[in-house]
This record gives sequence, structure tokens and C-alpha cells, in this order.
Amino acid sequence: MFESSFLEMVMIGVVALLVIGPERLPTVARTIGKWIGKVRRFVATTRADIERELHTEELRTMLYKQEEELRNLRGMMEEKSDAVRKALEQHDKPQ
Repeated sequence: MFESSFLEMVMIGVVALLVIGPERLPTVARTIGKWIGKVRRFVATTRADIERELHTEELRTMLYKQEEELRNLRGMMEEKSDAVRKALEQHDKPQ
């Protein structure tokens, strides 16, 4: 997300200690930690949902292509079976 050095973290801690006070600082830090955890879980869940949807769409596309290929093969098989049937009828026809 964003990078911060140890010195920057110390400065944030000192400013927070001065602004909030030593009595409320542990409670505020705990609350901030909980919110950060919730945000991280939300982002992870959302990312997983998006990846799952993309994978589903990918599978749907593959399935459509396979169905199209099967339709084409079925058409070819019907054409060939009709040709064989006609050839057999020609052969069996009395001359």
C-alpha cells in the first residue's frame, strides 16, 4: 500500500502520544488496529470474489466454445451419415 520507514513510524507515535495522551493511546491504537484488520479482510474478500467471478467468466467462455465445437461436429456427423445413407440407398436400388 504505502511505504514508511521506522523513523516515520516513531514520529507518528510521538505525535499521537502528544495529541491523544498516554491514557487513551493504547485504546486508540487497539481500535485503529481493529479497523486496519477489518479493512484488510474486506480487501482480501473482495479480491477473492473478483478473482472467482473472473474465473467463472473464463470457464463460461470455455464452455461456450466447447458447445460451439460440439455443434459443428454434430453437423459434420449428420452430413456424413446422410451421405453414407444415400450411397447405401444408391447401392441397394434395383438397376
